[in-house]
Amino acid sequence: MFKTPSALDFKQLETKKGIKFWFVEETSIPIISVSFSLRGGALLEPLEKQGLINLMSSMMDEGTREYNANEFKNLIKNNGVKLNFSPQKDQLTGSFQVISTKKKKGFELFYESLNHPRFDKDEIDKIKSQIIASIKIDQSNISTLASDKFNEKFFLEHNFSKNIKGSQESLKNITREDLVKIHKKILQKQNLVIGVSGNISEEEIKRYIDYVFGEAGDEPKIKGSRPFSSLMTGIKVHKMQTPQTSVIFGHPGISRKNDTFFALRIANYVLGGGGFQSRLYKNIREKKGLVYSVYSYLLSYENDGVIVGGFQTRNKSVYETINKVKNEWNEIQKNGISKQELEDAKAYFNGSFTRNFTSTISIANLLQIVQYYDLGEDYFQKRSEIINNLNLQSVNTIISEFFKTDQLFFMIVGEPGKE
Repeated sequence: MFKTPSALDFKQLETKKGIKFWFVEETSIPIISVSFSLRGGALLEPLEKQGLINLMSSMMDEGTREYNANEFKNLIKNNGVKLNFSPQKDQLTGSFQVISTKKKKGFELFYESLNHPRFDKDEIDKIKSQIIASIKIDQSNISTLASDKFNEKFFLEHNFSKNIKGSQESLKNITREDLVKIHKKILQKQNLVIGVSGNISEEEIKRYIDYVFGEAGDEPKIKGSRPFSSLMTGIKVHKMQTPQTSVIFGHPGISRKNDTFFALRIANYVLGGGGFQSRLYKNIREKKGLVYSVYSYLLSYENDGVIVGGFQTRNKSVYETINKVKNEWNEIQKNGISKQELEDAKAYFNGSFTRNFTSTISIANLLQIVQYYDLGEDYFQKRSEIINNLNLQSVNTIISEFFKTDQLFFMIVGEPGKE
């Protein structure tokens, strides 16, 4: 059975080719997990070729230099391998898992997929068709459409306003040559962050990391996404015939490295991040019955961040619910949180963190994230100390300076009643 450590004891390793990564050896289960990210993501796309990173990452398990698409997928299945590439606004993330007895073949497939995707024209056309079908479904799904419209309006001229999937028009502009170029551009050692956990020795994993990532280029590190110079405020409506209306709302946030991150994370837990315990849920769902669910969360990036939330409600209740959200925003800004709310939030964040230690892939993910945001080698020791040292006065001072009702933005998709 997997042993849950009281503190994460990792090692910083470096390969012969100079690739640095963090590693936790775990011999109790026969699995090796790798989590990695490459800075850049959709930020690297030309405006007229939105969806390029998404298409590229979707193609990376559709055949390689050595195997066609069907051969590759059968080998993945028959060798106990899990391989995933996920495009983000500011990075490309990926994960790899293999049963330790199949590691040689598993890492070969990982190497092939990462370094030598085939990008066959027939497969490109097939995946494009699948993405276009997905975009059409998104346009008819009220929740997804609200999220897309929110990003488009809220982030104004920032690159984050772009749709990661692109559009039917932009996908038509993407060629095989574009895929080859963007693959080469993003696969650079200086952009690479790796976390590993599993049943493998230090020396062996260093050889495999060199094997898989050693062909990456040596161009300078890509800069992270720029801070948001301004964000949309107020209310925008996208009319759509539907029995319920979906609303996504946003507010300026902070970067993951900001010193006030945990204070604001606690504030958001009390406001809308604590599920059934949050003020938004209690006061809008339980007391008023206006929504089935309502939530908010911190979305923090390398150099900035936002708070995002949402709900669905009956058309006639849209503006009443928006006003209730504003009231809760105003209340927490003026009066802060209570001592009991602070202690409950601290207990949650201290207790929930150990869930990250329950599998090799969750540990590998955590190692990668801490490195990506440059949170420090001592993060696992100081995290609980940072949380426990937060006092009510300092948290409420930060809340009073941060939460501003006039900085809220609401994207409405549906048929809202009169304001």
